[in-house]
Amino acid sequence: MEFDDAKDALLAGADTALKYARALEKSAEFEIFVSYESAAEASIRQGIVTAKDGPLAGNAVRVALGRRVGFACGTGVDSERLKHSVREALEVVRAVDVEDSRFVSFCDPKKPGKESSFSKEILELQTEDLIRDAESLVQDASSVDERIGSVSGAASRVWGAYAVGNTRGVMAATRYGYCDCSASVQAVSGEERRGGADFDVAVDRKYMTDGIGRNASEEALSLLGAKKLDLTEKMVTVWTYIPAATYILAGLARSVLGNSIVEKTSPLCDRMGDRIGPSTLNITDNGQSTTGLGTNTIDGEGVPQRTTPLIENGILKSFLFDQYYGNAFDTESTGNSDRTGGPFRDSTPYETAPSVSAKWLEISPGAKSEEQVISEIDGRAVLIKNFPLGIFHTEVATGEFSVVANSAYLVERGEVKHSIEPVSISGNFYEGLKNLVAIASNVRALPWNIAAPTLVFDGFSVTS
Repeated sequence: MEFDDAKDALLAGADTALKYARALEKSAEFEIFVSYESAAEASIRQGIVTAKDGPLAGNAVRVALGRRVGFACGTGVDSERLKHSVREALEVVRAVDVEDSRFVSFCDPKKPGKESSFSKEILELQTEDLIRDAESLVQDASSVDERIGSVSGAASRVWGAYAVGNTRGVMAATRYGYCDCSASVQAVSGEERRGGADFDVAVDRKYMTDGIGRNASEEALSLLGAKKLDLTEKMVTVWTYIPAATYILAGLARSVLGNSIVEKTSPLCDRMGDRIGPSTLNITDNGQSTTGLGTNTIDGEGVPQRTTPLIENGILKSFLFDQYYGNAFDTESTGNSDRTGGPFRDSTPYETAPSVSAKWLEISPGAKSEEQVISEIDGRAVLIKNFPLGIFHTEVATGEFSVVANSAYLVERGEVKHSIEPVSISGNFYEGLKNLVAIASNVRALPWNIAAPTLVFDGFSVTS
């Protein structure tokens, strides 16, 4: 399947499957999801080169008889495989008597949104190009210093399309794609080993490898000789864009989802219109960003994706819904049905029923650079880089978290002094938003459907 023809091919399959479904059971509602994805990646780890390139194609069918809903899925997008899934889903729903009191219907047709500004340059990336770029990343990282030991480099490109059709008149499709590269290293000095990493991800251009390997090595080297902080106190913490992104994803991004709101497991379910952060805080779920990884014309159920303000000037403005939870909350879908497992895309699109997820979170930048924000910190603070361990182990209902920052530095009187041994940082996601004291201007796109800047919080407990 070719990128230019993908939508038409998948729409044809969905239409054929719907006609077949109607002929089998006229009293039922049917929804057909057809997906195709082409992915290529290459990596070099411990000198071993690994590469793979191939398609992933499949389908999913939901059928509703009254308030009874059945689901079936299968690999392949040809008509026979689609028909098999239709028959299987119908057998499932006929075999059970369990009704879902919240189910109302599948979605009605609306004018689709827009696709991202996907660069055709990404389509030109072949496996040999990815291997070459991975080699470049490894060489770049290895040349920095003799203390650089283990080095890994990786590059990938993905493009795909999916179509959704249902018996209420929806028949729409979308295409998507992105590419990324990354380097991770270990710096070694005696018995001490420290890690560093960097990456680039893009939709509207080819990834840039220049400087990625060097940045990863320099981070790892900067952590060597870390000193023990030896304290337990509440203090200012500086979360650079990677930990800042995970903070928002683990807390706010889960607590505004329709399932958390309807089930009342989110402490924000009764906070609409309340101030939950400073007036400088603005966060949007932009499913129509021209450069966002999560931008599509439709979501996983065929509802047009949109731009939804979550927090405006510190005020909670919206929640995110798919068709099911929108109906349950007596509101409409916000175009946030997802079939990929959320921001980390850990599910095969056609193997699971739709769920709710943010599409592309954007945290509006502040007016000052990261350096300026740090320079204005009085007293001592801890700056953390890279992925904080344990950030996603927190229950949404409580918001209490405790993480370990392995990549951390001491800040004194506005100056980054030196690296420190791993520290534990704990607090509450929602209280933390209230105590957000600075937002830097360095917004960066990350591979997890979010663009985030450096965030500075006051009042978290730091233990070393």
